Amino acid sequence: MVEEFRSIFSTCFGDGVIHASERGVTGVDLPDLSKIAAASHETAPRLKSSSLTEYASELLHRYFSGEPIEFKDIPVDLSGIPPFRSKALHAIRAIPYGDVRSYGQIAAECGSPHAARAVGGAMASNPMPVIIPCHRIVGGDGRMTGFSALGGVTAKMMLLRMEGVEFKGLLVCRNKLVMNSYSNH
Repeated sequence: MVEEFRSIFSTCFGDGVIHASERGVTGVDLPDLSKIAAASHETAPRLKSSSLTEYASELLHRYFSGEPIEFKDIPVDLSGIPPFRSKALHAIRAIPYGDVRSYGQIAAECGSPHAARAVGGAMASNPMPVIIPCHRIVGGDGRMTGFSALGGVTAKMMLLRMEGVEFKGLLVCRNKLVMNSYSNH
């Protein structure tokens, strides 16, 4: 049986919980980012933490305090996730703080340039938002699209603004959408 570890991290939106196995982080429960001082996870049963969950918890707290934190050194456990979804989540994880990509760009990076919808499916099942920054994926035209964490698109925009991404209405300004030779779908 795989042992599970958890730690609580605090933000101005409330508390979140980070989950990990012995192999790496397995999940992040974000607070509702669309609400200030949301209900916390204080009622969660006694948590058994690990050095990994404590470290990731500290990084998440600093991130939500406005520090430009990268989570690339945090090991993640994607066991049980289908190969293409895992590949897409690893590609998304490589997007730097403050940058955005389109679904089509990630699909092309994964070797399947016509699989933008499959990238969307991988993002919808992302068990660890922020550590795997699916909020950095937008439509090819810069349009805001779904976000499966609490708060939905409002939370996604808040995270991107926190990272310095600028908007024109509901569109990411084109200079922030990192363009390359890939499709912009």
